[in-house]
Amino acid sequence: MAVTEDMVLDSLKNVMDPELNHSVVKLGFIREIDIADDYVHLDIQLTSPHCPRADEIVAMIRDAVKTIDGINDVDVERVCEKEA
Repeated sequence: MAVTEDMVLDSLKNVMDPELNHSVVKLGFIREIDIADDYVHLDIQLTSPHCPRADEIVAMIRDAVKTIDGINDVDVERVCEKEA
């Protein structure tokens, strides 16, 4: 069974921003999802480019997506870092 964007978003519904206490999906942090075989790349946009808990949020996102059967590699990129 191929991994879909809906599966990725579903895996992220319980990932909460530790300061805002809302799901990263509900907050609209997930900007783009690319899936290739067992690899997922996500672009995310946090509330601030200098978010003090960004590394923690990225790790939680990566860990959640890795729970999907068939996914072995996850890359999470912050949009603000792409623009820098």
